Amino acid sequence: MIAIQDQGIGIPAADLPRLNDAYVRGSNVREGFAGTGLGLASSRQLVESLGGSLEIASVEGSGTTVAIRRPL
Repeated sequence: MIAIQDQGIGIPAADLPRLNDAYVRGSNVREGFAGTGLGLASSRQLVESLGGSLEIASVEGSGTTVAIRRPL
């Protein structure tokens, strides 16, 4: 497992289930931050194509952790 964690602005809980979809971004970043909404969706697709999984845990205002699990 590889985990990447930040102490950024986090992702609102209501947005987490939709992050698997391309072109979806957190509702708290749409105006103030550049991006396309492809990063997490593309990463998940790549990891799953290799037999792994990608999990996202976030608390708005406290940061986000992205965990990549891949079988050996």
